This record gives sequence, C-alpha cells and structure tokens, in this order.
Amino acid sequence: MRLTSPKREARYRQLLQAAVRIFARDGIDAASVADIAEAAGVAKGSVYLYFDSKETLSGDLVGYLFTYPDDGPRISEDPDPLGRIVRFCRAQEERVMALGADAAIVLHMFGHTGKMRDDQLARGVRQLMSESRFLIEILLQNAQRRGLVPHGINLTRAAAGILAVVFGVIHSRLAHGIGGPDHGLSAARSAAVYLRGLGAAIDAEP
Repeated sequence: MRLTSPKREARYRQLLQAAVRIFARDGIDAASVADIAEAAGVAKGSVYLYFDSKETLSGDLVGYLFTYPDDGPRISEDPDPLGRIVRFCRAQEERVMALGADAAIVLHMFGHTGKMRDDQLARGVRQLMSESRFLIEILLQNAQRRGLVPHGINLTRAAAGILAVVFGVIHSRLAHGIGGPDHGLSAARSAAVYLRGLGAAIDAEP
C-alpha cells in the first residue's frame, strides 16, 4: 500500500510485526484481525485503515519478511556476481532466523498458500519467488559473461534450483526448531555447493 507519512509507515510496520507474532502463535487460519489489533495495541478498526482484510495483510507480510536493503552495484554489472548470489541466500536465511520463536510463521506461510479464497498470501509468495529467481538469473548471466559459469547451462532452471535449495534449507532448519541443530546446513553454503555443481568458479566456503 502507499504510505503518505512516517507515522503511517510506522503504524503499518507495527501491524505487520504484530501479525508475525499472532500468525506464528495461532497459525494463519485461527488468527483474527482482532487478535492482531490487540497485539499491536490499536483498535480493530485501525487495522482496516491499512489493510482491506486479513488476506491482504498476509500478502503484504511476505514482502515485509523477505525484502531487505541492498545498496550494492547493479546486479547486471556486479564484479562479484557469484558472491552476490551467496550473500543474497545468506540474507534470506538470516532474516528468517532473526525472527526467533516467531520464525514458525514462515512454515505457516508456505504451507498455507492456496487455502484462502482471496489468496493474497499465495500471490505474495509467488511474487517473492519470481523476483528472487529473476535476481539470481541475472547474476548468473553476469557470471557467465565473465567466464565464471560455463555456457550451455539453462540459467533459468539453475536459478530456480538455487532458490529451491535455499528455501529447502530454511524449511529444514525451521522444522528442527529455531534453537535446534542445524546439521551443518546453511543457505549460503548450500548455494555455493550448488554453484560448484554447475561448474561455477566459486572456491571459497561461505
């Protein structure tokens, strides 16, 4: 949504932060707008000044959780495109793990897509995946131009594979609990292994 002032932006983020806690605690189906309003310390009607429905809020929540500031060079011109891919994968995992006990919201979100009639959540997840895949593909194209990735590789499929590996690792870690063992798994390390499997010239272990 379009926010017209710092105060409105702060309230918008406050509601999303409250939604994370409530969705993680109760699940998306059981949570209500009233629960979210109470957790945010606002009247229920205030929620509807920012979101048409719980479904709209759910869709916005995907971007809130996974978007992070990136002030690096243009991805098509980055001199270290493979390192940029690994850092992107690390950042996605770190954002999820930083949620602590509320990280279960990510499993709820990915497991919930397709359950709502007005499935804004599914659209949010699809947009996240589409944009992430595009970013990785452009970085792979950049790497290929620099001779860091062999020619003849389907870069669209490779980007989708990297993304699947990354979120597979994240989901696996969440399934064991935020404080549980990571079994040596990390999104960055797994992405680097996948890239080496493609024949990419990436040597350093993240």
